[in-house]
Amino acid sequence: MSGNDDVLVLTTREKSWWLSLQEVIPAIERVWTDIGRSEGQNVRIICGPLPREADLGLQASASRLKGIVMTTVTPWIARTALFLRRQLHVTAPMVVYVFGDSTEGFHAFGDLTDVLTERDTFVVSCEAEAEATRCSFPNAQVRVIPIPLVDQFKVSDSDHHARLDTPRLAYVGRVSEQKNLHTLLFALWILAASGREPSVALDVYGGEDNLGSPNMDLKYPNYATYLQGLSELLGLGRTVTWHGLKPRDWLFDNVHSEPHILVSPTLHSDENFGSSVLASLVNGHQVVTTAWGGHLGFQEWFPQQLALVPVHRSTMGPVVNPVSLAYAIQMATHRMGEATVDAAILSRARAEFSARGVARRSYEILDRPTGDSAPLKKSSIQHEIDERRSLFGGTRKIYTSYGDPIAQGFFEIYGMKEQISFDKHADYTLAPWVSYSDNVLCIDDPHRGRQSFHVDARPAEPIEVAMCPPTDVCRLSESLVSDIVAQGYAFPLPLAHSAEVVEISGDASGGRYKE
Repeated sequence: MSGNDDVLVLTTREKSWWLSLQEVIPAIERVWTDIGRSEGQNVRIICGPLPREADLGLQASASRLKGIVMTTVTPWIARTALFLRRQLHVTAPMVVYVFGDSTEGFHAFGDLTDVLTERDTFVVSCEAEAEATRCSFPNAQVRVIPIPLVDQFKVSDSDHHARLDTPRLAYVGRVSEQKNLHTLLFALWILAASGREPSVALDVYGGEDNLGSPNMDLKYPNYATYLQGLSELLGLGRTVTWHGLKPRDWLFDNVHSEPHILVSPTLHSDENFGSSVLASLVNGHQVVTTAWGGHLGFQEWFPQQLALVPVHRSTMGPVVNPVSLAYAIQMATHRMGEATVDAAILSRARAEFSARGVARRSYEILDRPTGDSAPLKKSSIQHEIDERRSLFGGTRKIYTSYGDPIAQGFFEIYGMKEQISFDKHADYTLAPWVSYSDNVLCIDDPHRGRQSFHVDARPAEPIEVAMCPPTDVCRLSESLVSDIVAQGYAFPLPLAHSAEVVEISGDASGGRYKE
């Protein structure tokens, strides 16, 4: 390393299993390369892991470093940063990019949190991650800077997209329990049951990741197979096409640049940017997604295209009402091909997620560092998470369940809002993952786990609840129905039971939908 290096960038491909980071990490590297060119900085990028930290050749110039950048945190990057701070006594401010680490209790950081100071900066891609980071480190400097992905996207020049005879929905992403695709299938069944709308088709592009919910140590085996079986059970066999994992270039040529409505019902605990959502938005398409995490920030830049579906509070964590999701899809199909996206608005949005603006904002972090060298203090929440991790054997598990109070706090930050309420006069339908047999009500939720309830043969104050698909009804006590409604497993479905479309108001030009 030369004696006049100003910025050291530590990067890696250790997280290549996370498909979005295959785009994000190179984009961040290009930002710092551009800073070196435009700001006259000497930027050195080291991509690891390397065998030994000493092989970096830092001893001679470490004391003159202006800044150290970590594009993500992995075991090698954390170990190298510790080497710089503890062995070489480097005091230059560190810039640490955070991707879902806050809701995981900064598991990947290990001992790195012990050497961070108030002069160091966490860079996050959305306000939800910023607030979640401050929950663990109240005095931390946190900057929200978009991921500059547009420069590597294929962007269509067309400002109008033809209306299709059969509206096509597209899901692009990991086939994962937290992505909540089973609720999307439920919503499509609701639309089909209404009998009032033209049929839609859903194309699913993505492979199963088998990650489950590691923060709760929950996993649903063969989730992709379950989804295919659920689509058949709900009569959606001809509606849904499973394409599997496709290369990114192929997706741009055949999905993001073609007429479609992107749908993402995700409740993922680290949904911080949404590269597939952005790819469709910058190409001028309609998107229906949850009001969750990084998706909330897109509303400012794509008001004519984005429909945000509310995420409700339940006693078992975040829940998407399938009726709200169905209605948002219905409204998006009406807008598709009828409204032309304002070219000036779209151009401004594309610029926000380009490298030029991001490079300027990133350089300001090093150009005007603030704070002092006081150690970064952990909050009581972070201390409790550390204790729990030790109690659970040092694994990624830090929450007892989706009802865990600490987990609920992070869900609130990410977008969990209105409480689900019970109405004893409503006609409820159970979610398809709820079954009833031999006086036992079983919930086999791919996302939030399994549980069962014994049902009295002659329950007090019985309420009839419909099954889904509607093969039968079961008689449950009012208290039990109240409990399962509060957990998000039973919903009043006006689309399926009356001529009314839905009792939901929404702005047809985009925005959130509220019950």
